[in-house]
Amino acid sequence: MVDTSKPKRRLRPPKTVREKAAASKQASVPKPKKRNKIFKKLTWPLKKIVKPIVKAAKFLNKFRVIRWLVKFIKLLAKILFISYLISSWQELKNVTWPKWQQSRRLTFAVLAFAIFFGAAVATLDYGLSHLFRIILLSKKN
Repeated sequence: MVDTSKPKRRLRPPKTVREKAAASKQASVPKPKKRNKIFKKLTWPLKKIVKPIVKAAKFLNKFRVIRWLVKFIKLLAKILFISYLISSWQELKNVTWPKWQQSRRLTFAVLAFAIFFGAAVATLDYGLSHLFRIILLSKKN
């Protein structure tokens, strides 16, 4: 007798908690976005200024005679906040800027809220000043 029925399907075992966590972690990591050409043009001068200074400091650091010059360059870098500028520039590279539609929508929301809140404060101010005039003028009589 020949068995003509379909072969049994094998079911995968359910995912473990660890596998689910690893899958969600991979899904949540954003892909790096391509940078604008304008942003590259802005970073270019900073790289051209800072890289030679760093290379010169590393090169001069090898010689013991010129250690005081290296210390002076490091002090000058601290005074000019070069490391702060570099780190803030790197932080700006990591910023995810909103798209034009989203920024337009959010700007409209802020303006609408400011106009509404300004009108509410002006109305309240006018009402209270009118009320105080009535109260003060009625007491004088």
